[in-house]
Formats: sequence, C-alpha cells, structure tokens
Amino acid sequence: MQTKSRDEEMLCKIYKDCKMGVESMSKLLPDISSQDMKNAMAAQLQSYQTFAARASELLAKQGKAPEDAGFFEKLPAEVGMAVSRATDRSDSKTAELMINGYVMGVTELKKQLADVSGVSEQTSTLANDLLQFQLGGICDMKRFL
Repeated sequence: MQTKSRDEEMLCKIYKDCKMGVESMSKLLPDISSQDMKNAMAAQLQSYQTFAARASELLAKQGKAPEDAGFFEKLPAEVGMAVSRATDRSDSKTAELMINGYVMGVTELKKQLADVSGVSEQTSTLANDLLQFQLGGICDMKRFL
C-alpha cells in the first residue's frame, strides 16, 4: 500500500473538512430565521465549496482523487449538532455551532501548517487562505450570538 505524501495528506484533509462544512451548513440553513444570517451562511457555504474544489483540482494534478469523510469521521459532528439543536434551534445557537466548527478547523490547519515540509506552495497557500476564511467566519458569526 502506497503512503500519501505530506502534500496529498494536507489536500485530502482540506477537502474532507470543507465537505463536512458544506454538509453541516446545508443541514443548518433551512432552520435559520434571520435573512441576514441566511445570507452570511450561504456565502460561507459557497466559500467552503470553492475551497473543496480547489483542493480537488490540486489533487487531480497529482493524479489523485479526493475522498469524502467516512461515516465514522462524520458521526461525532452529526451527533453533536443534533444534540445541540434538539433543545435550541435559535440563530444564536446555530452561530455558536458554526463558531465551534470554525475553531476546530483553525486548530487543525494550524497544526498542519506548523510543519509544511513536503507541502507544495500551492497547497500551503490554499491552507492559509482557508485559515483566513475560517478566522473571518468566526468574526462573522459572533454578531449572531
């Protein structure tokens, strides 16, 4: 079995994280009552889709295909979201969930970016762009708390 390069690992992680963001936001969006928040989340959803597409393109240039997160990778996020929203479906609670998701993404990206040996400049740029987007997402969602 062939091991993944650091570059491929980072791209796969970016792709999976972005796709999970897309799935989570898609599930949350229908329950949002504020049009302002719907607009903010729709823009963020579009950004996640763009980041996933960029990661997929870079993987394709390496002759690799992206893989979606598996059931067991998604399960903790799915359960956590369901439990949190079972008693509170408010926009404020949704903003809190979004912020928590962004914080997890930022933490993972910072860990990955701490060692960029073996990572192409394009992948590093993509990771840094995603990091900046997620930090902006935290700030954007704070106004809905």
